[in-house]
Parts: sequence; structure tokens; C-alpha cells
Amino acid sequence: MSVDTESLADAREYFTECANIVLARRHELGRPLLAGVFQNQDPEYVAHVARAVPLDLVQLHGAEAPEAAQLIPVPVIKVFHVDDSFSVDAASIEKRRCHSLILLDTKVAGTEQQGGRGVGFDWSIARRLADRGIPFLMAGGLTPDNVAQAVAVGRPWGVDVSSGIETDKTKDPAKIHAFVKNAKSTTTAC
Repeated sequence: MSVDTESLADAREYFTECANIVLARRHELGRPLLAGVFQNQDPEYVAHVARAVPLDLVQLHGAEAPEAAQLIPVPVIKVFHVDDSFSVDAASIEKRRCHSLILLDTKVAGTEQQGGRGVGFDWSIARRLADRGIPFLMAGGLTPDNVAQAVAVGRPWGVDVSSGIETDKTKDPAKIHAFVKNAKSTTTAC
């Protein structure tokens, strides 16, 4: 499949600008950003919650269409569930003016509840997006033991973790510390 270099350049510029806006907002506030995670919720409800809390970011972690992000008043992280048939060339992943950041997470067969399952995907798939110069976040089966390798292979802009830092379904401070240390030990070019 040929890549439209003008479209790719536009996507690269757009998502890099969005990532820089998110970083600037974090520095402006002087605190971590507060993100709400939603899965298959009505976009108007998500927008209401984002304003009421208020949230700094929203993560759409379900099967929402990328266009749903246009109704939400804060930057949106849109998940794309990765399996062996996933293509970084899919038009929706780089749909500009919709979501602000891309999150790649594992598609778990046989369940509607995605994320937080501790299941990974082939990180070379993420690398193909990095090779296009598009900043993205990566999740899916990440743990303190594998995050450095995942970052080295996938070259994400950031990582997202849930069950990989838990012991008996409770967040484990030692695992969190090890995860952050190991994630920061690897630098990326993206």
C-alpha cells in the first residue's frame, strides 16, 4: 500500500502539535493531568463529565468512532485495539481534527471489555507507527519487567499501564516505582 506523503506529513505535524499542547498544559498547571477513561459511553455524557469534574484529558477506550472526540471539550486520547490484523495504515488512526493522541492497546478476542487484561501485542506493529513519525501511547501487557523492551521496540511517546502494576488486583507501589524507573531507562526517537 502506498503512503500519501502529504497526508502523512499532515498527520505527523498534527499529532506532534497535539502532544506538545498536552505537555505545555501539564507544565502550565504544574501538576499531573487528570484523565477520565470511558468505554462506549455517549459522547455528550463524556463531555458533561469532562466539564463537571473538570478533566484535563479524556481517554476513549472502547469502539467509539474517532469523530466522537469532536464533541469533547478537552484533548482526547483514542484507543486503537491491536491484533494481528491491525494496520497502522488504517485511515481512522490518523484522522486529524478528531482525537489528539493515539493509544495502541491489545485487542482481546472473545470479550467486549478491553484493556486492563495484562495481554500484550506485537510491539513491532507500534514501531511501524513510530517509523511514520507519529507520537502515540502504548499499553497492553506492560509490566516493570518488559516496559523497557517495549519502549525500545515500539518507540512510543508514552506508556499506559494498569494491571501490570498490580498485586492481587491492588496497585503496588513497588511495582509502580519499578515500572516508571524502567520506562524512563529507555529513550526513544519519537
